[in-house]
Amino acid sequence: MSLSFKGHTVIVTGAGGGLGKAYSLLFAAKGANVVVNDFNAAAAQKVVDEITKAGGKAVANTSSVTDGAAVIKSAVDAFGSVSILINNAGILRDKGFKNMSDKEWDQIMEVHLKGAFACTKAAWPIFRKQKFGRIINIASAAGLYGNFGQANYSAAKMGLIGYTKTLAREGVKYNIRASVVCPIAASAMTETMMPPEILKHLSPEFVAPFVVAICHPDGPDASGKVFELGAGFVAEIRWERSDGAIFKTDASFTPSAVKARWTEITDFSKPYYPTAVTDLDSVGKLKQASKMTSNVQSSPAVRFDGQTIIVTGAGAGLGRAYALMYGKLGANVVVNDVSDKGANAVVDEIVKAGGKAVSAVCSVEEGEKIVKIAMDKFGSVHVLIANAGILRDKSFTAMTEQEWDIVLAVHLRGTYKCAKALWPIFQQQKYGRIVTTCSQVGIYGNFGQANYSAAKAGIIGLTRTLAIEGKKYGILANCIAPSAGTAMTSTVWPQEMVDAFKPDFIAPVVGYLSSKDNTDTSGALFEITGGWAAQTRWQRAGGYSFPNDKQFKPEDVLQKWSKITDFNDGRATHPSTTAEAMQQLMENFENKSEQVKAKL
Repeated sequence: MSLSFKGHTVIVTGAGGGLGKAYSLLFAAKGANVVVNDFNAAAAQKVVDEITKAGGKAVANTSSVTDGAAVIKSAVDAFGSVSILINNAGILRDKGFKNMSDKEWDQIMEVHLKGAFACTKAAWPIFRKQKFGRIINIASAAGLYGNFGQANYSAAKMGLIGYTKTLAREGVKYNIRASVVCPIAASAMTETMMPPEILKHLSPEFVAPFVVAICHPDGPDASGKVFELGAGFVAEIRWERSDGAIFKTDASFTPSAVKARWTEITDFSKPYYPTAVTDLDSVGKLKQASKMTSNVQSSPAVRFDGQTIIVTGAGAGLGRAYALMYGKLGANVVVNDVSDKGANAVVDEIVKAGGKAVSAVCSVEEGEKIVKIAMDKFGSVHVLIANAGILRDKSFTAMTEQEWDIVLAVHLRGTYKCAKALWPIFQQQKYGRIVTTCSQVGIYGNFGQANYSAAKAGIIGLTRTLAIEGKKYGILANCIAPSAGTAMTSTVWPQEMVDAFKPDFIAPVVGYLSSKDNTDTSGALFEITGGWAAQTRWQRAGGYSFPNDKQFKPEDVLQKWSKITDFNDGRATHPSTTAEAMQQLMENFENKSEQVKAKL
């Protein structure tokens, strides 16, 4: 079957060179009308000229991707509609985390995340009306695994994954499919990081055919899925969760109890492969927990004597539970919250129980202020629990730009700002613990939470880069996806669940992860609820390797789809770094087509 895109209009952002250009040329060669978007007018026009010279149809658009309405309007004006959107535009502002500026953080968020939101938001009503749409968001291995000097980029790229999973859920009934592609290819961006001898094997032409294949009306259903590819290698990647451990939910559920059974939480001998927030029997786990015998405690006990802990969003819910726990375990606690009443009530609770605490009443985006209060009061900081958050749930159709912006600001930028303010202190004292807060919604996506899923997934990417950059300084960073009854979940959960799933059942795991007793777990993700905790990691299918000396075709992707997506043939791997992810791609450099082999 030959895949034709006649009658379809494709928008490719950042299409003046590299991958964007490759996508544009191949879609045009397959009969599509193409809108070539790039801020560089000359580069965009050059691609348009190449398409039209070959007999295709294309127009240039030079709008910023953050002006999604203008990008989509150019397609409608030129061709009457749009059916495929490739959110490819990107920039790099690489910098060690200590030296990264707010501007460098914000610029990456604007282009990668806000741009993808703005363009998709403008195309969405058209896709819904015509009951057809294909969205490809271009992420990166840096988003999946973190990468040194790319805290901003890894946060944005991982954010796109959570965002895409929610778009896929909301698009189902309208035949709108959204997928994520994490390509490694030669481009102006990768030229700054990779040597020429590597780049010569990473042609963008080894990525474009896959993207074209999954966009076709008759292509495989790749909605909500994530793929890694480059150099002819293509594989799906999915979440794998350990069976985890269940703890008795009584006073014996402490960080010391978690320490005693930590290896159970990280044991993947009986893995699960969840795809939705509902793929967990939370009520069943809680019932099991209630029937357990009291938890065994490790010795010596996990304590925080003399350490200072900052907990953001600590005026209620999870943050309050964390703050009270740290107060009991000997820590100096900095209780941050936007609510003066909430923050000071928690401080009073800690002090009355014999602990030490101070309030920091301000936005979590004022990380420097929070850290200054901690330093002025206690002289040092050892732990950050980045917990603050808000909800602005709305279907993607109804979601406003303001609702997008505020959720990204509080969750993702707030986490960045607090970690950034603490980083020099942690580096200097050669010790620090960071626990950030994701959500199952960030991992799996959820209807009506495109903003929240993007922000929460972005936190995973940020955390993984912090873990990489912090390693030599004794800084460990981990991410949790807690599920508990709080003011936030009370808007979506029945009251009996809110009452049953106490924030106290999350705190002990956070306590262990943030303690000096945790000496090596870093860059990891954990799901926690009702006395149960498990680790979640990536699993990559064995995939399929096309020859590295010859461009494969979109039609070839259809033929090899079962291999690309096969996790059960004994070849699946668990890459945890960009270097490991690159290994299989680089092994494919020597994979030559049969014609070449015959001549050798």
